[in-house]
Amino acid sequence: MEFKNREKVGSGGPYEDIVGYSRVLCAGPLVFVAGTTAGSDGSPIPESCEDQTRQTIEIIITNLNKVRVALDEVVRVRMFVVDIKRNWEDVSRVMNSYFANVKPVMTMVGVAGLIDDKMCIEIEMDAVRK
Repeated sequence: MEFKNREKVGSGGPYEDIVGYSRVLCAGPLVFVAGTTAGSDGSPIPESCEDQTRQTIEIIITNLNKVRVALDEVVRVRMFVVDIKRNWEDVSRVMNSYFANVKPVMTMVGVAGLIDDKMCIEIEMDAVRK
């Protein structure tokens, strides 16, 4: 399978140019969202994991909109959660509020930490354009 047209979108986040990645990359009908955290768009990082999860999803939605992709086209979600035993229920409530009707496959993995100690969650998504 060859994809000649790749569409790349950056969110202006502080690490994109340093590391050399795109926030969203489209290859044909396939859409990949890089690991995204609260503050990836330069906004302040909220204190609660629930608010960080909500802000992260909103950042992803904004960037998916730039490539004309909706949440109902998401097929896979990966969540990397600091202190998963404490935070999984808050994260799950927020995720359910966005994906209750979509039901993509999801994985939630506990991690020791993220690039900024204030961050509690990083989310990746894959979608297939309709």
